Amino acid sequence: MLRSVDALRRQISEPLSDSCGPHARMLTAEVHGGFVCGLAICPGRVVRYVMDDKTQRLKTVDLLRLTPPAGTSAAC
Repeated sequence: MLRSVDALRRQISEPLSDSCGPHARMLTAEVHGGFVCGLAICPGRVVRYVMDDKTQRLKTVDLLRLTPPAGTSAAC
């Protein structure tokens, strides 16, 4: 089913915030049958997400995770 980008953004935004925090932002969204998948950026990482349209469950996988350089604290 073809959907508008705004409708996909509304559908994904709350579960994405719950999973990755309030600063998570959706970069891409693709509809594949009963699934919506795409990329999102969160503080310190880039994730791929897949949401099942029937169950409204969101699964995320880290594609890139930034870590502080060795010898520095995480507070920097």
